[in-house]
Amino acid sequence: MDTRRRFVPQIVRAAALGALCVVLAGCQHTRGAGGADLSPPTLAGTYEREGDDGTRSFLASQTSRALQYTQMDFYVGMPQAVPGLVQVEGPEGPLWLYPQVIVQRSDLTRVASVRTAQGDHLLRFHLNALGTRKLAEVSAGNVGALLVLVMDDQVAHVARIAQPLKQGMIYLAVPDAIAAQRFLSQVQG
Repeated sequence: MDTRRRFVPQIVRAAALGALCVVLAGCQHTRGAGGADLSPPTLAGTYEREGDDGTRSFLASQTSRALQYTQMDFYVGMPQAVPGLVQVEGPEGPLWLYPQVIVQRSDLTRVASVRTAQGDHLLRFHLNALGTRKLAEVSAGNVGALLVLVMDDQVAHVARIAQPLKQGMIYLAVPDAIAAQRFLSQVQG
């Protein structure tokens, strides 16, 4: 009985991780015209590795202090000019964004860094029910377009929408653990 009770959470985590990997195949990081697959086949270990002191994650629902946080919005964009879209300067040149915010800070419940079994570093944005619904609807109609993260009025990250994102999570690649920690510090304010 004790052995069974000890292995059930591991089995549940493994099943959830497998489902997560299938869902994540829908978001791809893009640099210029190409796009690299963002979906982690497996995470390092069977769970997200975070310090007990919370230094690797941000729980939006647990912040009761009235602090000034970094503005964070996700937009849908295009790599080429389209009438009616707003031109902004991206990390690798101009992008054109739809003016409506798709997901904003209030739609986030948590932002954490994760590491894949291959050693890649990702930022995982968990969305609340409203954010999940908005992202699913917009991504379904914009497969092939760009999902653009804007922080404090600057384009911070660009990813290609490869399929509808229906699981309430957004994954974005970062170069290393230091960049992930820097990003989380900026998010925390």
